[in-house]
Amino acid sequence: MTLSKENKSLTDGEREELEQLRARYNREAKEEINVVEEPVDYAEQPIRQDEYIPVMSLLPYNLNLSTKEGGQGSIKKFTKFGEVKKILFKDLVDIMEVHPTFMESGYFYILDPRFIRQMGLDEMYSKILTKEKMELMLEANSEQAVTLYKSANPSQQEVLIQILIEKVRNDPDSVNLNIIDKLSRASGVNIQERAEAGKPLPPEEETKEE
Repeated sequence: MTLSKENKSLTDGEREELEQLRARYNREAKEEINVVEEPVDYAEQPIRQDEYIPVMSLLPYNLNLSTKEGGQGSIKKFTKFGEVKKILFKDLVDIMEVHPTFMESGYFYILDPRFIRQMGLDEMYSKILTKEKMELMLEANSEQAVTLYKSANPSQQEVLIQILIEKVRNDPDSVNLNIIDKLSRASGVNIQERAEAGKPLPPEEETKEE
């Protein structure tokens, strides 16, 4: 017997009740489809001790990170700005202990928010510019560059000015010279003069080591 024939045998009251049940079923089915799961906070997820954590260098020259004092133990070598290496969780903890100044200065940047949260680095990282913000500042084409420069910590400011000197030296047309002048006043370093003279910012070692 088809459903249409069954409907014909129902009373008006039964047919109305059936339609209400169908409407309720369809409504509940749609609600289940539209359920949105609560977003998962990735930073709160646990880290396994055998996991590798991505770490980025924010220096335009060599950076050596060792797991023991005096450059001993396991050593991770970075050669350029933005270079990323994966470091074992335990080794990264050791590197933090051996190179606390490098970490606080933002010479290297830990890219895993779980590690940052677990090690209590949230406040420190709120004061360090990311690679993306550094690159935006280094475009030196708007007032935002000056704002970003002022928001960086002193160590990052020094690095940013050094990179800008090289940029102005190699491609002066890639930046707004009015912004460069404002950055020079904000930093106390005559960027154009240094670029023309070809003098590096002293005292900077070619390789950072502790």
